[in-house]
Amino acid sequence: MKKKSSITKFISVIITLLLFVAGCSSEKQPVEEVNPTEVQTIGTQTHEYLSITNTEYVNGTDTNDGMIMRVYTYDIQNKALTKMADLPYNSQYPLTVASLAEDTIYYSGAGKDKGDELFSYDIKTQNIQQLSSDLFAINSIIPDTVDHTLVMAAVKKGERPVKVIFFDKETQEMTILNDDDSDTTTWDISYDPETSKSYAIQYSEEEQYNHMEESNKTQTPMVPPNHTIIEIDPISKQTRKVIELHEEQILTLSTRGDEILIATAKHINKYPIKYSIVNIKTGQRKEIDLPIKASSELFLSKDGNGFYFLGEKGNGNNERGIYYYDLKTQEVEGIFLQKEGFINNFMLLSNPIN
Repeated sequence: MKKKSSITKFISVIITLLLFVAGCSSEKQPVEEVNPTEVQTIGTQTHEYLSITNTEYVNGTDTNDGMIMRVYTYDIQNKALTKMADLPYNSQYPLTVASLAEDTIYYSGAGKDKGDELFSYDIKTQNIQQLSSDLFAINSIIPDTVDHTLVMAAVKKGERPVKVIFFDKETQEMTILNDDDSDTTTWDISYDPETSKSYAIQYSEEEQYNHMEESNKTQTPMVPPNHTIIEIDPISKQTRKVIELHEEQILTLSTRGDEILIATAKHINKYPIKYSIVNIKTGQRKEIDLPIKASSELFLSKDGNGFYFLGEKGNGNNERGIYYYDLKTQEVEGIFLQKEGFINNFMLLSNPIN
């Protein structure tokens, strides 16, 4: 599962890194090295690419020399894999996202005090800048939205709930959605490039605690609290409930046009995982049968013919990696397979081209 809380997510990722530290490098194409002086992003049209975070040993063998967050991009049109940068891995949860539109990588890094902060890395100048100073943890970063705004799912210092936070890149000011709500926590976020609206999976911390207590008492699998997907207007920050699932966990979501692709589970940290398409306007849900195993990072393709996911392709193949699933042909294509290190996360983004 993706995260039981922000703290649980960090612990589970660290454990998984120790167990699976052998990682990801695609055998389908050579890895190119980016030249910071040759990065160009001027243009009016766009094409899509994947930004990938892979944690690896510095010496390739053990932790004696530390670990790094290796940032890759994968050009979908040209099927070209490029290593963008090696960044320090000193955060609770390794998280990076490369915005080619800005020649910038945003990532989570250790702040001066306990906890993680938002940092930026300039691909051209290789300059690093700390952008926030009042966060404790960052679970997700979406860099390219509307009006120079970055969206995060993050935890403020001294608090527990994960909040939806809008970060103004020009003023470096943060706007926190429902800042006074101390019970509602955010599980995952998504951005719809077709409508410029953001979406969030949320649930009640109190309700989850009560379900955990009941699970411990009865020694039965934990039933999730109700999970809700909300729509967030980019300008007014007004919210609208799209769908609420009763005692069913929404593990991740991807929004595109008038659809949301979701992965769900009936119990915490237990299979099976089911997949559904939700109509954004009506909230109507339709389950789809998929052979894959993916509980995090689902991204619908621009043409609507398929989606990218992090997990296993299924049907007896348990090799972990980033794949593309074609909804029409039901074929699965390996994009970035775990060979050297550990794939922590990835994101589908758009890049302006000439």
